[in-house]
Amino acid sequence: MEMFLAAVLCYGIGILTVFAPHHMQIMAHYVANVAAVLGSGLVFFNSWAIIAGDAPVKALRWGNYVLTCDNWSAVFLMITGLAGIIASIYALGYAESYEGKRLRILNGLWNMFIASMVLVLLAGDALSFLLFWEIMAVASFLLVNHEAEKRTTWNAAYQYLVMTSIGTAAIMIAFFLTCTHSDSFAFADMAANTLKGGWLHATFAAAFIGFALKAGLVPLHVWLPNAHPAAPSHVSALMSGVMLKIALYGFGRFMLDFLSEWNYWWAVIVMVVGLVSAFLGVLYAQMEVDIKRVLAYSSVENMGIIFAAFGCGMLLKVVTDSNWCQIGFLAALMHAFNHSIMKVLMFMSAGSIMHGTGSKNLELFGGLAKKMPYTALFTFVGAMGLAALPLTNGFVGEWMVLQGFITLAHNGLTQDVRLLTVLAFVLMGLTGALALGCFVRYFGITFLGAARSRIIEHAHESDVFMLTAMGISSVLVLLVGVFPAYVIELLCKAINMSDYMVLGVGGQLVWSGSGTFVTYNPIIIFGMLGVLGVAVLCFVVKQNVCIQKDVVWNCGTYPTARQQYSATGFSKPVRRAFDYLLKPKRERTFTQNDHSYFGRKLFYKLEIPDMISEKLYQPFNKYFVSASAFLRRLQQGSVRLYVSYVMVAMVIVLVWGAMYK
Repeated sequence: MEMFLAAVLCYGIGILTVFAPHHMQIMAHYVANVAAVLGSGLVFFNSWAIIAGDAPVKALRWGNYVLTCDNWSAVFLMITGLAGIIASIYALGYAESYEGKRLRILNGLWNMFIASMVLVLLAGDALSFLLFWEIMAVASFLLVNHEAEKRTTWNAAYQYLVMTSIGTAAIMIAFFLTCTHSDSFAFADMAANTLKGGWLHATFAAAFIGFALKAGLVPLHVWLPNAHPAAPSHVSALMSGVMLKIALYGFGRFMLDFLSEWNYWWAVIVMVVGLVSAFLGVLYAQMEVDIKRVLAYSSVENMGIIFAAFGCGMLLKVVTDSNWCQIGFLAALMHAFNHSIMKVLMFMSAGSIMHGTGSKNLELFGGLAKKMPYTALFTFVGAMGLAALPLTNGFVGEWMVLQGFITLAHNGLTQDVRLLTVLAFVLMGLTGALALGCFVRYFGITFLGAARSRIIEHAHESDVFMLTAMGISSVLVLLVGVFPAYVIELLCKAINMSDYMVLGVGGQLVWSGSGTFVTYNPIIIFGMLGVLGVAVLCFVVKQNVCIQKDVVWNCGTYPTARQQYSATGFSKPVRRAFDYLLKPKRERTFTQNDHSYFGRKLFYKLEIPDMISEKLYQPFNKYFVSASAFLRRLQQGSVRLYVSYVMVAMVIVLVWGAMYK
């Protein structure tokens, strides 16, 4: 614990840079982010040592407050530390652009945000957890609202604050119900609670709603696509890469420790909500033209996959009562770890694009690979990972998720379980295909082709800190994709699964829970791709194949940049296929003729509303405002009216007491 306390001390130094003099804000900026790098490094290496069994943990107590760490929390501390190192290195370059724009406050809140997430994961009692959880929520709200001079920013920030407060209230209810049936607020005593019957269902419902909201699962995701684009890019990276995973930590803590008697329908709900979130998240990501909103909806997708894997593990435990369930939990942890790296990389890439062009609109990009070659390379690696292509860590995580579903299909002997697995395969297949199309579109529209606007002329590459951070993330995406065995072995220790996932020579993974031995050996895949590449090269050389560049035929006219596929046009086939779900709104405006010999100008506007927000939250908001207006009229009465309210209330109480005396 001493190492974790030293890390918190480093974050504390970063927080104190808020009080640095204005003329020293750049120096304070470097001190704050170096402190964040050092603190995150201590968190990462200490949590790694705890999982490996090299570092014993002693709980720290201050009265009723407890700080401790077990294998479950150590996994998420490792994720937090690694993402914190990378994002803080990136912030050394990126956040410097906020000089004169509350830079010291940004850096102080940045350190507070990371420290609060670390302390949430170290909390060993309900009071500490809720205290640090609320600090995390407030710090993230202030970071999202950093550019409060923009109306869209503070709208998104306050929407996030309202939604996260609702989630916190649900989590508090779950803790309250558990603690009332336990000896104390300590997690060790809460694990021995006496919850039974309806109280179990109520606790599960409150915990799932609270943590699903923080994770951004459908239909509780509406805050996420607005908050992430509003925040500075390194903040978005940590919110998506780490904060969403802490929701999985909290839900897993409840399910694995506090609610050990699982219900069949609990598992079904978690799994189905995860699958629907994955599908709808990537579907909306395919439609967006704001690069950060694309990544935000992609986070909805991947958190859905993670919770679907966790629900699959729960269902395997309920249906088979065997240790096969651990493949679901391992897949959830592995994909959470992988998604953290990929999403940190992609949000940093988005920040680099915004930093170099001044825009985040896909429709204005094109040809950026010539101006920003390193950013293009790193974005390509991240896009491959999020599309779950082989030799990336994204493929490893989704391969394990599919093994969980195959194991469920093989071991679930009832018809309803098999129908659920069919649904899982269908939705996961659609999700994978849409994710591939989404990131082909993202990368192709941004970096390939010709420039679509003049902003590309002034685009420039990012500085050394930003490129270094993106380079580290890219190497990790490929390294874990090619050599996943060590990370999986570490995660197996965290859930005591070393007997079921075989780690063979050369880094291959062997899983036998699906009725046969299934092997994933990335080295073989890498070798096959290498042989294929050599064969293609030999064919080109032997056949003397040459490439001739010429203008694309365009009906006798010279093609222009405007005739390229736009982001909207690229996604049109998908939009038409799922028109009944997306309900796009189209608006065409014709202007008067500018000249007698030319036709009218046409302005076309397309909007893809979030149907859940439009059909659920907006009507609720309308009724809530109407009810508030009615109550406000009641508050504006005379004193005599208030006295009559009290009299009526007293009469009701007296009558009620007389009836049940």
